[in-house]
Amino acid sequence: MAVRDLLRRRIVALLLDRVSSIDEEELAIQLAALEEEKSLIDVTKESAQSIRAELLHVHLPALEDTGLIEWDREAKTVTTTDHPVLDDPKFRQIIETEATEWDGILANLANQRRRIALSVLKNREEPMARADLAGRIIQHEMDEEITPDLEAVADLCIALHHIHLPKLEKAGLITYDIETETATYEGYSELDDEWLDFRLNETPRAILPSAHQSENIWSIEGRDNVIARGQSLFEQADDELFLMFTTDGLLEEGCIRRLNDAVDRDVDIYLGSQTPEVRDLVREHVPDAVIWEPQMDWLNLPPKYEKVGRLVYADRNAVMLATLGEEDGEGFHDETAITGAGENNALVILLRDLLGSRLDHLDAQSEDFRSQIPL
Repeated sequence: MAVRDLLRRRIVALLLDRVSSIDEEELAIQLAALEEEKSLIDVTKESAQSIRAELLHVHLPALEDTGLIEWDREAKTVTTTDHPVLDDPKFRQIIETEATEWDGILANLANQRRRIALSVLKNREEPMARADLAGRIIQHEMDEEITPDLEAVADLCIALHHIHLPKLEKAGLITYDIETETATYEGYSELDDEWLDFRLNETPRAILPSAHQSENIWSIEGRDNVIARGQSLFEQADDELFLMFTTDGLLEEGCIRRLNDAVDRDVDIYLGSQTPEVRDLVREHVPDAVIWEPQMDWLNLPPKYEKVGRLVYADRNAVMLATLGEEDGEGFHDETAITGAGENNALVILLRDLLGSRLDHLDAQSEDFRSQIPL
């Protein structure tokens, strides 16, 4: 979800920096100060009133519709909601970028086919023919091994010529030579390349700033980023979540909330942990989850290596495996993770083979049966 208006991005950024709601008038003054590059004390009453009118009639209703803000019209206050995108570091980067061309960039990134076109062109050193680009886009949308339908390629060629390529060129992301019918990637200084490194339905919801793609497997650095990726898998699950946690302190409030949301979507949740505190926490707050105590501590690597902390396996189609590093003064571990998605993803296949048919029996009701699961 991209907020494609500078003033709206500033609204969300201001709200994210607060721990409580903000009065409409105070919000208008702060926005006017940013708009005019003045101190708060120098903002005129007229400027604040003008911004406030724009807020009431245009921007706050639009942001409220997206689910990003909560607007109390009676109290005349505004605050952020618990929308999961607000916890995404990449979203924060989007709203804090103030380049004049940014709205045009975001408008193009919001279009799936233009994202794919940019991803394909970015990896080409030479200009690419429009027909070849159309074929590559359709292959991305389908299966890499399937030969694109000629009629579909022809239709997309027309759309590229009249719609997509001109819009991308106008945004400064490519150059399009009408005479030779070729396109060349130009890029943009504020646009991270990893935003475009994806395959449809196989990319993490948010490619975090710390992630680096390699053979469709991403590495993630930092506890907050690991938490964000894990929670995004909770949100994406449609049928099943298989979880293992080796120590307490890894299931944050946001995790519990998302697990309950998954239960409401009829997602089956299976959680294993050798730590009683973890099992008790989930048993209390997510009573519908199937809980067991693993009998083999296979997640604990030899002492000279880091210890595995989290395993999240969603719909047998996406996985994240995180390790625990050194503990800070507040009792939190530094974390790193690897993650992959897609039925044919190497990491997903590996975990599927490791767990095998055991997953098919996790819904057994016998406590004794679950205690014998050799994991």
